[in-house]
Amino acid sequence: MSDLATDLAALAEAFSGRAGIAARNLTTGEEAIYNDRERFPTASIIKILILFELFRQHERGSAQLWERVTLRNQDRTQGSGLLVSSDEGLNPTLRDLAVFMMAISDNTATNLLIDRLGRHAINVAIREAGLFDTELRHRIDFDLIRQSNDNLAVGTPRDFCDFLSHLWRGELISAGSVAEMLAIMRIQKYIEPIRRHLPYSPYAEEFGETQRIWIASKTGGLKGVRCEAGLVGVPQATYALCVMTKDCPDPTITCDHEGSHFISAVSRRVFEAWGGESTSAPA
Repeated sequence: MSDLATDLAALAEAFSGRAGIAARNLTTGEEAIYNDRERFPTASIIKILILFELFRQHERGSAQLWERVTLRNQDRTQGSGLLVSSDEGLNPTLRDLAVFMMAISDNTATNLLIDRLGRHAINVAIREAGLFDTELRHRIDFDLIRQSNDNLAVGTPRDFCDFLSHLWRGELISAGSVAEMLAIMRIQKYIEPIRRHLPYSPYAEEFGETQRIWIASKTGGLKGVRCEAGLVGVPQATYALCVMTKDCPDPTITCDHEGSHFISAVSRRVFEAWGGESTSAPA
């Protein structure tokens, strides 16, 4: 076992809940895994795969990024986002919905996209991408989620890491669609947990500032669950990382949740191994 894998296992074993990790250096092929084939509730990282199906349908002509939908009162969904507080009649494009879904994890935007694309079609896309342990089970419905976190979607760190690897290599959709999909994934306003200890500013690009690394990811959180999956580009390499947790007893709602700190610690260690530098963050 590599030093990185050993360190990640130690972090996971010290975590109060269950954890799974899949990290893959797409430049060297090196991997570091822990419980990577165990199924976890995905929380909002399933939105990566909804975004993927949007681009698949855009390429096939069955949906268009500039297509508009009209927000109705009955479309409003609990939880994160701004559309729940927006006026009826708002007329966003499908791309607008995708940005809301990924940047601020907007649940109303997510359900509008699920309705437009089709849950079955999203699951077909997941299977055709080679992911056999991941499934979108329902629209976002907190009555169902309160019964079980698994009622939204389930998946494995291995599946998400594989998906991100295939996506980066251009094996799933066109290069143009990959670039646009990752551009949307980089508009991430929940800047923890992967980004917490890395030398990265989520605002640099919009202010025209350069930075040495880029990150395209999606966070997820439910009661007892914190997850994040994404791609990180450093000068030496690009790597895929997915960290999933469940059964954590910490009731904290904020970014100080134990699961968030755990993902941040994993991200920092992977960056130190593959990014070629140490961070000054506390242990």
